[in-house]
Amino acid sequence: MAYAVITTVPVQAGSIDDLAHLFDETNRALVAGQDDWIGAWLTADRDTSTITVVAHWRDPDSYRSFAASPSFQATMARFSDAFTGPPTITVNEILVEMAAEDADGS
Repeated sequence: MAYAVITTVPVQAGSIDDLAHLFDETNRALVAGQDDWIGAWLTADRDTSTITVVAHWRDPDSYRSFAASPSFQATMARFSDAFTGPPTITVNEILVEMAAEDADGS
């Protein structure tokens, strides 16, 4: 079983590219050694100045421990100056997972 941790946050207009760069610069080192972390996608809705991170985890408790760690908190603080509201975080069980190679039905 796997989980999607979905974090959505409104950000300052014009800050999305800088936040994407910061995410790319910090996330690999941040999740290194997290055995239950599978992957992540940083997405943006430029029309509403909203970013969404979809992180793929094997165990939601591993994510929760990770999110409470000092290294995670310190990294999040680097992003927070661009936030215009609090992040909304949900942990969702992945019920069906598909990839392009699954689309042909074979």
